[in-house]
Amino acid sequence: MKGIYRISSGIAFILMLSFASSLFGRQKDVLFEDEQPLELELTTQFKSLKGSESDTVYFPTFLKYKNESGATDSVPVDVRARGNSRRAQCFFMPLWLKIPKGNSKNTPFQGNRSLKLVLPCQEWEEYEELVAKEFMAYKLYEVVSPIHFRTRRVDLTLTDQQNRRKRNYTILSFVIEDVDEVAKKHDAKKINSGIIFPHLINDTLAMKQDFFSYMIGNTDWSNTTQHNVRMLDLKQEEKHVPVPYDFDYAGFVNAPYAVPYDYLPIKSVTERLYRGVCRNPELTQWVKNDFLAKEEQFFLVLEKFKSDLSAPAYQKAKAYLLEFFEILKNEEAFQSQMISTCQEYKVGG
Repeated sequence: MKGIYRISSGIAFILMLSFASSLFGRQKDVLFEDEQPLELELTTQFKSLKGSESDTVYFPTFLKYKNESGATDSVPVDVRARGNSRRAQCFFMPLWLKIPKGNSKNTPFQGNRSLKLVLPCQEWEEYEELVAKEFMAYKLYEVVSPIHFRTRRVDLTLTDQQNRRKRNYTILSFVIEDVDEVAKKHDAKKINSGIIFPHLINDTLAMKQDFFSYMIGNTDWSNTTQHNVRMLDLKQEEKHVPVPYDFDYAGFVNAPYAVPYDYLPIKSVTERLYRGVCRNPELTQWVKNDFLAKEEQFFLVLEKFKSDLSAPAYQKAKAYLLEFFEILKNEEAFQSQMISTCQEYKVGG
């Protein structure tokens, strides 16, 4: 009975969050309320961005956008590169955009002072499809949890200006809201550092995240160290809530630069590996049933954004998800490929 009570409490908490999130969604958010791709123009110096390894050095520029009348307008932004591995391997790097205080008012970015801008690794079409699939992964997680990073597709004109020479690139990209905005939305506090033990995390949301990671073939994350995961403390919940991000190393995306860690028993990121903590059977069954009940919603996400992929790439992404649901529907496969590989954890053990 005690275990069932904990599960019921967890489910009630999820339902409460979903309701609160839907109320927030009806409030005006200029940037994320519209799902149409946002047209932006950004001019910067690639050499300076790539050469600066400091997390505190930003380069000032202007971000151009179309205002409500359709005319081109701009907002000042400070830019820096993200990701050490992407600096070494890629032509384009993901960027941090910071809008100075007070400058976002009456612009599409109102209320968002800091944003991540996700760019393809290279300028070829195949790499744009990787960005499109990572964007889909964020949208897939919206089906999983009411607490997530919101995103917006961007049609970006990026100009590399070196002295008097300029080169323009038109690329598919997307922006991700800052964790401060996620925390504000849910009246929560972010946890910035420290080891996060599994028993301190909401077990229902943690397991939903575990299933999601397995679904998209993502092993590049850790709740314990907050690697590609941010933890939030919500006032109405005693335990931490995980919010994952950065899915470009997932098998669903299958980027050519993505390789699994050498200590994992897989050779390719497209091989799934369940890395979740072992939970009680009742909760495991509930989460499994929740994913099965939402199967159609997951595929509707792919259908909604299929225009960003070639027909072969779309079919391959769809097949990858279908394989996951086939595992869920086959009890023998579910036990052998997921549950048998869960990580044992005992409080104080």
